Amino acid sequence: MAYEVFTKKTVRLGTPTLSFSRIGQVSFNQTAARALKDAKVQSILILWDATEGKLALKSIADAKDVRAYTIRYNDKGNGASFSAKTFLDHVGIDYSERKPFPIDINADKEMFLEVRVPDVLLKKKSAPVLVAEKVG
Repeated sequence: MAYEVFTKKTVRLGTPTLSFSRIGQVSFNQTAARALKDAKVQSILILWDATEGKLALKSIADAKDVRAYTIRYNDKGNGASFSAKTFLDHVGIDYSERKPFPIDINADKEMFLEVRVPDVLLKKKSAPVLVAEKVG
């Protein structure tokens, strides 16, 4: 009988992580949420680089900006999230199953989070089909 190495489904405690929940939320674990709360991040803008498959989050002071998302911190201090279903659908991120991945939060930078979304979470968009026209 051959043994198989078990791969943990969660990231090591103390490592800031981000995940996309099955209801279309961007969620942060306790460590990441603490860093965001300490930096007083309340409203953010989502930036997307389709070529590189990179997501960036930028803190914004104007919570009334129509592009802004509001981060909700859990009462027990065990995480934070914001609703982003429309964004996830638009860029083709698969959120059918929660898959956390490690991130680096740089609260002192304008874009406090820049991360490449793992390929396994990006839905492959099919190339457009070209139809040849019959001439004459």
